[in-house]
Amino acid sequence: MRLAALAAAALLAPSVAAAPPRPPDVVAVSVAHATGPPDRATGFVAGDGVVVTVAHVLGDGGAIAVGGRRATVARLDRRLDLALLRVPGVRGEPLRLAAGRAGTSLLGRPAPVLRRISARVDGGSARPALEVRAEVAAGDSGAPLVTASGRLAGVIFARSRTRPATAYAVDATALRALLAR
Repeated sequence: MRLAALAAAALLAPSVAAAPPRPPDVVAVSVAHATGPPDRATGFVAGDGVVVTVAHVLGDGGAIAVGGRRATVARLDRRLDLALLRVPGVRGEPLRLAAGRAGTSLLGRPAPVLRRISARVDGGSARPALEVRAEVAAGDSGAPLVTASGRLAGVIFARSRTRPATAYAVDATALRALLAR
């Protein structure tokens, strides 16, 4: 009788397997300047009140908005082209970084990592990066490159000027140091 009750309980019990991590929520980042149109980029939520984007969109300053909310710069690394923004009222899961690069996607589209490289953009200093097979458009800088399990593999910062369907991402391991500061 006791064995039958345990078997019935096991069949009726909800699954306790942990759900896979969700990919980070993607947001629009806008930087207004005194003259000219605003600069636009993509960003993603890295925890409550924290958004990650690219530093180059911030330029030399200006009013920053994330999804219509006022934002301020919390941390900035121009060499890596990464910025952490404080955005009151934004809620999200803590960021989970990837250990591998298999099965990556960008904004819901397949974007396989081709190789690790050292990238130099517009004469700047070299940075560790991932070369990715992906079509990116203006404004996609700052978008998360995620694995099939929803973990962050990198942050898109540029597209190739000479090779179609090639983009570049800062490796997520570089972001780990910025988040830890």
